[in-house]
Amino acid sequence: MTNKVTLLLLCFLHLNVTAQQWIDKKYDYESTLNVPYGTAVNFNGSTVTLTMDIYTPVCDDTNHISRKPLLLWVHGGAFLAGDKNEMTNMCKQFAKRGYVTATINYRLGFVPDDIAWNCNYPNYSCVFATDSAEWYRAYYRAIQDGKGALRYLINRNSSLNIDTNNIFVAGESAGSFVALGIGLLDTLSEKPMQTYAIENAPNPANNTLSCQYCLGESFNGVNVPRPDLGDIDGTIEPTSIHFKIKGIGNMYGAMLSDLLKNHKVNTPKPAIFSFHQPCDLIVPIDSGGVYTGLSWCMTNGYNCNGIKNTAKLYGSRAFSKWNTNNGYGYNIHDEFTTTNFPYNFLFGTGSCVDQINNPCHAYDNSVLRENNLASFFAPLITTNPVCDTTLVTTENISITNDNIMSVYPNPCVDIIHIHYENHENTTITIYDIFGQIQNDDIPLLKETTQIHVNNFRPGLYFMEIKNKYGTFKVIRFVKE
Repeated sequence: MTNKVTLLLLCFLHLNVTAQQWIDKKYDYESTLNVPYGTAVNFNGSTVTLTMDIYTPVCDDTNHISRKPLLLWVHGGAFLAGDKNEMTNMCKQFAKRGYVTATINYRLGFVPDDIAWNCNYPNYSCVFATDSAEWYRAYYRAIQDGKGALRYLINRNSSLNIDTNNIFVAGESAGSFVALGIGLLDTLSEKPMQTYAIENAPNPANNTLSCQYCLGESFNGVNVPRPDLGDIDGTIEPTSIHFKIKGIGNMYGAMLSDLLKNHKVNTPKPAIFSFHQPCDLIVPIDSGGVYTGLSWCMTNGYNCNGIKNTAKLYGSRAFSKWNTNNGYGYNIHDEFTTTNFPYNFLFGTGSCVDQINNPCHAYDNSVLRENNLASFFAPLITTNPVCDTTLVTTENISITNDNIMSVYPNPCVDIIHIHYENHENTTITIYDIFGQIQNDDIPLLKETTQIHVNNFRPGLYFMEIKNKYGTFKVIRFVKE
């Protein structure tokens, strides 16, 4: 009984230690920048090359590096602007925590309106699409690119050493739309109808040709073709490798439809962390149009036309309520501030003028929200600490240097393999997370032994390795 309690305490100690490991910043990192990950066709039929930056944690002893979680960061910019470099700091901060991190450029732009909207406000005409369908199409292209970027990274697992059961995505603003889409747009029924072939769009007004997303584009015809945008996964980097998205970081983003309702069969639902401010002028925290608050400010202070042809969105609070009211069963953690948009141009916290210097479409405290996101993700991670050879080490458990052991696959489905060179007089006992023994002691009779776990329930288990000198290693594994 004493040994069982001791092991259980060690297991929970391990859970606390390994969870903290993904919060603390203790690793150096290496970066590989401007890596091409694919090509794709943009809103005007031009082929563009897409690039990413990759950051990997570094261990002092390369022999001790285990598989690592992957976190893909996606920048914002209303699908019209922005760059992967905006996410460099977030990538570095999570690489220091032990993640492989990456940030991507994705296809930007939509067909601008053929009306020459003008206003005494920089690039005002650039936010007017020819119709609301263009918002859905820009959003969909970005999701396809993000999915392709994940597959590119996973296909290079031999060099990056990613644990494919611990994949995370996060984004800011439009990047959060993309992150939510990568993790949740996984059935054909969720493909927006606007992304199928639709009628051509008229050529845009000349004053939009200087918009960032139009630079270098030629509009030679009377109109712009809008073909079917293809499969929800896109065509970049096909893979046969199975991977799981464990969590999504939604920083003041939204959905364009209910992506929680339908989820791919036999695929775990990702956990979602949401940060949003109710005074957001760009992405309403509840349901509404893109730019609802900004459009009010433009018409009530700048004497501009209201922003037209936008899509209806469902902000962080709206889809969190869907989850609660409909019993969808997602683990959603909301961090919302309290200041509402006062619908006042000059006066008050969150007013149009106040948000010039204190925007609500932003973090209130970026370091706090980054750390809270790391704390939310940490318990979801089931891979080993990055630079550790074992999962539990205490003064009562001695690890000998000549014990060469590997356990694979981890997670497993039906069979788990144990390879151990010094296998003589060694036995294995398996415990569940509550300390209940799952088997009689299993002797290791050869260097590689198979253990059948097909009758185990899915979950977390601990493998106690013992020889004549006592317990010398405890290894965690996951049964799917």
